[in-house]
Amino acid sequence: MVIAHAIETVLLVTGVVALIRCAFQYASRTENWHQLNVVLFHVQSLSREEMKWWYIAMFSLILGGIIRVLTMVLFT
Repeated sequence: MVIAHAIETVLLVTGVVALIRCAFQYASRTENWHQLNVVLFHVQSLSREEMKWWYIAMFSLILGGIIRVLTMVLFT
């Protein structure tokens, strides 16, 4: 239970940090700090490097969410 919670936390934090990095890279490249929602909703306008961080973020967040659901189902 403790190990699953630790893995879940690491994955979720990694996902959030990767998403923030992607947003900062996009904002630095375009100098558009007001429309950071592009990182979540209009991913086709991201560069290759930004997409790499976006994929890492989504993979980590989804895997962390799956582990969270499995832990709730299995251990409650």
